[in-house]
Amino acid sequence: MRILSILFLSLLLVNCSNDDDNSNNNNNDPIDPDPIVLPKLVAYEVGPNGTNVQYEYNDNELLEVWTETLPGFGFEITTAYNDELNPNVWYYIDSEGVSDQKGFFYDLQGRVFRYLDAQDDVTLIYDNDNVVLFEGMIDEVTDVSGSMNLNSQGKVIRFNALNQYLTFDYDASGNMTGLNQFDNNDELIHAYTFSYDTKNNPFYGQYLALYLVRTIDLFWDFTQVNFTGFSGYVYPYSPNNLTVIAKDGVTTTSYLIGYDNDDYPAAVSEVSSGNSYQYDIIYITE
Repeated sequence: MRILSILFLSLLLVNCSNDDDNSNNNNNDPIDPDPIVLPKLVAYEVGPNGTNVQYEYNDNELLEVWTETLPGFGFEITTAYNDELNPNVWYYIDSEGVSDQKGFFYDLQGRVFRYLDAQDDVTLIYDNDNVVLFEGMIDEVTDVSGSMNLNSQGKVIRFNALNQYLTFDYDASGNMTGLNQFDNNDELIHAYTFSYDTKNNPFYGQYLALYLVRTIDLFWDFTQVNFTGFSGYVYPYSPNNLTVIAKDGVTTTSYLIGYDNDDYPAAVSEVSSGNSYQYDIIYITE
């Protein structure tokens, strides 16, 4: 069983189911004292049936503690940062006493060149500005390798894995709008599309240095979209909020979002596979 890679899939109950500069999260004047223009930090996500997540941040407003509770289970992730304020170690422990830690190592340009935990030991090789190779152990399988092609904004546009490859499309804001899954004979397996609102995604801007790491973790053995919805820090690399997911042209999941007075998501109704869920997003207030 994966620990630190799976944990960021977030054990989603409510969802059956990089890179960018922090300033892209809003177009506001940072010295404007009006609280409407200030970025907000998520304190809680509260879902149905006792499902909730609590987030705590350090003095630099970087995510430090992530505590998730589901019926009969829970886990906590604590993040340590290096002097350059990049994640250095994730410490994981769950309610069943399982613990692990994931370490990240950076080169002189602040890029992750290696990460490892109990089941992964991956080296990233930056071939040039547009190609990143990776090799090592993934999911306890040794001697694996793959590569990622990047666009000029540093977003992954092609992910080459063992038995398939994925291509990605983005809008002008950097939101992932398309994910196409191909086999190695260039036959399309599935095509996913994603739609967004025009409001700020409150989860955007954390773990930017780990964008490529998270991409490897989530897409190496990709079978379905499982990085959206509840637990917004699973893959926090889209500036806006997701509203619709479609698979092969058919809507599979939709989100109806209610916003607070600052135009941040406050209440989210998700409809997925014929089931409806609601969760609330609560922010830290000064």
